[in-house]
Amino acid sequence: MELNSKQQKLIGRMTNQVSFSLFQLFKLPLAFLAGIRIESLNITTAISRIRHSWITTNPFKSVYFAVLAMAAELSSGALAMLAIEGSTSSIAMLVVESNGKYYKKATGRIRFTCQDGERFAQVIQDCISLNEPKQFTSHIKGINEQEELVCEFYFTWSFKKRS
Repeated sequence: MELNSKQQKLIGRMTNQVSFSLFQLFKLPLAFLAGIRIESLNITTAISRIRHSWITTNPFKSVYFAVLAMAAELSSGALAMLAIEGSTSSIAMLVVESNGKYYKKATGRIRFTCQDGERFAQVIQDCISLNEPKQFTSHIKGINEQEELVCEFYFTWSFKKRS
């Protein structure tokens, strides 16, 4: 799958530290304060990360579950945005359901990987060609520095072609 110029610009904005920090400051201020970052983004995969720190901690000395969910949603949402940028239509997107599973205490640096880029692109194309709303549930894995599975998230996104 080849990237168009709009998708290339979006990847550049989201992977550039200064540009992404400004985006977060104005559009995602809680993610900015928590220090959530995009580590890697391409047409198929997005990786975001968060570090355990005083601002992200809970009373149990690990990353607060809501911060984990924000970082996971970012990796999923980045791929959704990239798929929309690849289309010729205006598409509205919204999270309609989320689910998280937690396996280990989240300490240190946690990386969230979503590999659903191709599926997002297909759902967006179906939404446009059929001219009806579509939903897709993405899967994100949170891995710690020891390469252990800390958590998994599932976000159901709804897409609708704007008139």
